[in-house]
Amino acid sequence: MIKISHINILSCHFKYFLLLFFLPFLTIAQMKNDKLQEKLAKADDLFDHGNYLMAIPIYKDLLKKESDNKYIKPRLAVCYLNTNQNRTEPIKLLEELTKDEKTDLENWYYLGTAYHLNGQIDKAIQTFDKYISLKPKKSDIEKAKRKIEQCNNAKKLMNNPINITFTNLGPDINSPDPDYYPYVNENETFLVFTSRRKENAGGNKIEIDGYRPSDIWFSKVEHGKWIKAYNAGKIINTNYDEQCVSLSTSGDQMVVYFDNIEKYGDLYTSNKNPNTEFTKIKLLHPYISDPKTIETSGSFTSDDNTFFFARREDINAQSDIYIIRKLPNGQWGMPQKLPEQINTPYNEDFPYIGADGVNLYFSSEGHNSMGGYDLFKSTWNPEENTWTPAENLGYPVNSTADDRSICMTPDNRVGYISAFRPNGIGDLDIYRIRFDDKDQIIRIITGLIFLEDTTKKAMDAVVTIIAKNKKTQEERQFIPNSKTAKYIIALEAGEYSITVSADGYKEHTEDISVSDIGKIEIEKNKNFILKKKP
Repeated sequence: MIKISHINILSCHFKYFLLLFFLPFLTIAQMKNDKLQEKLAKADDLFDHGNYLMAIPIYKDLLKKESDNKYIKPRLAVCYLNTNQNRTEPIKLLEELTKDEKTDLENWYYLGTAYHLNGQIDKAIQTFDKYISLKPKKSDIEKAKRKIEQCNNAKKLMNNPINITFTNLGPDINSPDPDYYPYVNENETFLVFTSRRKENAGGNKIEIDGYRPSDIWFSKVEHGKWIKAYNAGKIINTNYDEQCVSLSTSGDQMVVYFDNIEKYGDLYTSNKNPNTEFTKIKLLHPYISDPKTIETSGSFTSDDNTFFFARREDINAQSDIYIIRKLPNGQWGMPQKLPEQINTPYNEDFPYIGADGVNLYFSSEGHNSMGGYDLFKSTWNPEENTWTPAENLGYPVNSTADDRSICMTPDNRVGYISAFRPNGIGDLDIYRIRFDDKDQIIRIITGLIFLEDTTKKAMDAVVTIIAKNKKTQEERQFIPNSKTAKYIIALEAGEYSITVSADGYKEHTEDISVSDIGKIEIEKNKNFILKKKP
C-alpha cells in the first residue's frame, strides 16, 4: 500500500528528509553476536521502510546491550522524532553523541530539530548554527537556515500567545492510538474524525508504518456532551484507509480520502441519505480527482459551487492549494492554483473554507510557520478574486510540531484540532479549542426556590444564589424574584459550585456543569429546596 505524507500523519515533515540524510553516513554496526546482529537487521529493515514505531523497542533493547553504540543511538533518535512516543528522549541521545567531536555532522542537525520540537528555541538556533559552521552540502545548509527562520518565528509567536482554552475530548472520543482530522457541523452537534485504533474494520492488521489502517468515526452531542464515539460502519469503512478530510457546515456531506492497494491520491464524497446514514463514497469529478495527480484534502463552500483542494503533481512534488468553481451551466470549470498569499515553495494542505465562504483555513510549512505545518487563515474577496496575506493562527493553536487541520464554528468562537500534548490519552488526540477573546455563549438556567418541600415557594424569604466558577474562583450573585420565587441564572461554560441561602434555612450547595456545546437552549425547571435550620 502506497502512503503519502499526510496519510502517515505522524511528524511526517521529518520522515523523508531524515532517511535521505541518514543512509550515506551510517555503516552497519557490528554487534557482539549473530543473534544481536539479526535483531539489528530487523530493526534496520523496519527503519528503512518508515516503520519507526516498531523499530523503537528493538533499538532500545539493543542499546541496553551496547549502551554506547554510535550506530543505534542516532537511529533511535530519528525514530522518536518521527513518532509521538517520547519527544524528550532524542535530546538525551543526541546530546551524548555530539559530545564526541568526531560525531557525524548530521547529528547536530537532528539535535537542533529535537530542541526545536521540544520548544527549546534558543538551544535549537545555536545548534543549527553549529551545524552550518561544519559546512554540510549547500542544500542542507539551506534547510538548516529555514529551521532557524522557523525558530525565530516560534520565538515571536510564543512571546505573544493568544487567549484560548484547550479541552481534550476525553476517552469517549480519544483512544491510545492516533485520533485526528476532527470536523463538526455548524451547530456543533455532530463530530466526524479519523482514527487508527484497534477497533477499526482493519484493526487486526498492521500497515507498513507500524499503525493500523484508518477508519472514520462519529459522535453526537447529548446533554451538552459528546457521546461515546462509534464507527461509521461498513458502508464507509473497509480494511483499507478511509479518512474524512472535511465536513459540510450542514453535516450532510463528507469529503473522504480513500487509500487501497490499487488506488491512492483521490478524493471522494459521501452524503447522508434520508435515513441519516452516510452513503457509499463516490469519486469526485476528474478535474478534481485527476488520475495523473495526487489530491489529499478538500472543502466545499456551503452552496457546493466552489471547492478548495490540495494537490501535488506526483508523490515527490510539493503540495499546493487549488480552487475550482462551477460554471453557469452547472459544470465544473478548470482548477486554478491559488496565489502566493496562500501557496509557497513549501507544502500547503487541508484547506477548510468557513461557513461564511470567504475565510479559508489551511496548513502550510511556509509563511511564518513556527515548525513543520502551521495553521493559517486568509480572507477571499470573491468579486475581485483577491486574498489577504496568510495570517498565522498563533501560539498555542500552532506548535513546533505539525499542525495539519482545523475546523471552525461559524462564529469563529470554537475550533477543533488534533494535537499531541502532555497528559493526553495517547498519541494524537482530538481537542476543542475556545477562543476566549471572542464573545462567549451564555447558557440560561431557570427554576423556582422551594421551602421544605415542593408545596411552598420561597416568596417571603430573602434568597441569595451564588455561582462560583471552580477554575477562576469568580463569584456571581443572583436574587430570585420575591413575588414568584423564580430565579434566572446566566453563566458561561464551566464548572460551578452553586450555593443557595436564606436566613433561617440551611445552605443548599450543588455542583453544576455548564456546557456551550451543541444547541444552546434555556434549561428550565431546575428547582432548589431549602430546609429550615434545626
